[in-house]
Amino acid sequence: MEKTNTRKEKIFLILAVYTFGLLLGLSFCLLRILGRIKITHKERFPKKEKGILVVSNHPSLLEPILLPLLFFGQYIFHPFSFTPWSIPDKANYFDRWYWFWAKITLIPINRNKPREAVKSLQKIEQILKDGRPVILFPEGGRTSSEKEHFTSKNGKKLRKLKGGVGRLVFRVNPLILPIWVDGAENVLPNKQGKLYHCFPRLWRIVKIRIGEPFRCTGLEKEEITQEITWKLFELADEE
Repeated sequence: MEKTNTRKEKIFLILAVYTFGLLLGLSFCLLRILGRIKITHKERFPKKEKGILVVSNHPSLLEPILLPLLFFGQYIFHPFSFTPWSIPDKANYFDRWYWFWAKITLIPINRNKPREAVKSLQKIEQILKDGRPVILFPEGGRTSSEKEHFTSKNGKKLRKLKGGVGRLVFRVNPLILPIWVDGAENVLPNKQGKLYHCFPRLWRIVKIRIGEPFRCTGLEKEEITQEITWKLFELADEE
């Protein structure tokens, strides 16, 4: 299996972390100070744990940018250990030229080509085993792009999670950190054919709720997928 953290990757990683990563991290802190980004239960974030798998709902195109910044204080001082890898949409991120600087920590999954998707999942598995954090959106796309949803007691919506997350957790058994994001779709509205991603509505508020970390030891693949679904819904409905 392909190894991570090669010499070439380390060079590009340092360049990305101390340029774009630093700039975005400081902007993230400023937006928190201004009250545009609100984080609930930050004390639950496992700062010293390695190989964390972050699972989140996916209401907009903002989350693949926003959630890696939760690791800002860690990746600035320990870029090789705590810079998170993210699994965004291939067309919206990886194939866009202006995301060149972030590609070193992006793992696109081409859902139209099963063999490529399997290779991507194998790489994610290896990264987790190496102790690096990974951010995964198990819905397999934005929540709004699917007509059928599961609904929580308080009306929060979630697409049926893809089976790949169950297989991944079954093989690696990482510490799972559930995160629920509200309001991101108001900052980057889901409107096709618009330059909405270039003009974020930063006066709107994004709420990030951090859940209790957990493991799925002893569960089968389908049970793991169900457990993650319920954990996300429990988090979404927290007061």
